[in-house]
Amino acid sequence: MNRTVKIICSVIIAGLIFFGGVFAGAISKAEVTKEIKIGYQNDEDSDRVDYQNVYTDSENTVIVDNFLMIYLNGEKVENENKVLENPDLYIQLNNPKESVGLIDSKLWFENDGATIGRRVGESWDQMIFLKIDKSDADYIKKTIGYKEE
Repeated sequence: MNRTVKIICSVIIAGLIFFGGVFAGAISKAEVTKEIKIGYQNDEDSDRVDYQNVYTDSENTVIVDNFLMIYLNGEKVENENKVLENPDLYIQLNNPKESVGLIDSKLWFENDGATIGRRVGESWDQMIFLKIDKSDADYIKKTIGYKEE
């Protein structure tokens, strides 16, 4: 009987430790409030974007904050007659907790930096353009592992 009591006590203690860990994990889990999705136009279907890189503020706070600063520090410019259908990247900033899209944009890399076309209306016909410098463009390339074609 002494052995049976030890086994039952061991099972109860193991169960308490397990459920204590589950409870602690549920309480301390960081909730995602911002996510950056970076994608490329699909080669076979030009209307589809394949999002290959996703960064969240709970896992990659620095990356999300740096992308926000790039958008905030971009210099507003007029449309430079870009071929709007062929961007190098598509970038979205979302709030998945609230199911809200915050920024929807296209990016074109250039020799001296990049131009970001940010959608400000219901369609891509309404955009504002931001010019970013070479260091910000290089940061984006390095962060996502961008390969020039």
